[in-house]
Amino acid sequence: MSDMIQGLLVVLCPMLLGYLIKLNRPDYLKKINHIVMGLLYLILFLMGYLLGQLEDLSIKLPLIGKTAIGLALVILTCNLLGLIAYDLCRPAAPLKSHGQSSSSWSSLKDSAKLLSTVIIGAILGYVGHSFLRLPEGINLYFLIVLIFFVGIQLRNSGISVREALFHRRGFYTGVIFTLTTLLGGMLAAYWLALPVTQGLAFASGMGWYSLSSVVIGNAWGPMQGSIAFLNDLLRELVSLVAIPLLMGRFRSAAIGITGATAIDCTLPILQRAGGLEVTSMAISFGFITNILPPFLLVFFSALPI
Repeated sequence: MSDMIQGLLVVLCPMLLGYLIKLNRPDYLKKINHIVMGLLYLILFLMGYLLGQLEDLSIKLPLIGKTAIGLALVILTCNLLGLIAYDLCRPAAPLKSHGQSSSSWSSLKDSAKLLSTVIIGAILGYVGHSFLRLPEGINLYFLIVLIFFVGIQLRNSGISVREALFHRRGFYTGVIFTLTTLLGGMLAAYWLALPVTQGLAFASGMGWYSLSSVVIGNAWGPMQGSIAFLNDLLRELVSLVAIPLLMGRFRSAAIGITGATAIDCTLPILQRAGGLEVTSMAISFGFITNILPPFLLVFFSALPI
């Protein structure tokens, strides 16, 4: 419960503070846009570095890779099938403003740069952690600053607080995402010969790897905690590639693929691909995917295997 409250406060407080700031000069807003993208790359680099500095990374990855990749593959496939079907049955209104990447080639280049940032961070973290070991959670401070500037962007884009927090399509996207995620967890458990309760627990992280790895690790041991971590981390990495490619035709799928990261690390990527007008939907969706994981993780991990 405290993790959930802390996670929501980390988003709400800096965003509301940023929302109080009204800018009258367009050049200031352009500078803030550059700051947001710079912070995004920094956060992704730190995420990779923290992954790379895990002491037993070379031992863990081969052991947990097969299970984590299998889980991610099935769960993400179920998410995409359900959300794309929703986009086809209930198409969203065309975007009035698009992100900076308008072509497929540009989208792929942007995704490649973002992924490269994570990979470079992971390599440097693995090679240099004996010389420079970063404390866990250091990227949280930069995330708070990023969300503050996102709040400024929201205020100066004409999006109201009510529109940002209560978005109908964002709510329905969250419901479909949750149902398809749990379905994917059950199917993955059957495919990987895992107990159904474990499959549901692994799915319940919804991309919140810092939470899922701790809850599941405490319940079933460090091996399962590592699987949960990589499974949820893969969602974030896949999102970097999928968001720009899906945003044009399948807005719910583009936002839904991000899971719990829709209101933090991947929010600037969503803005870059779809413009500021997708922010309200992303935040509404993100609230659902940040409220549910603590309850679902504790519930399923407490059930007998």
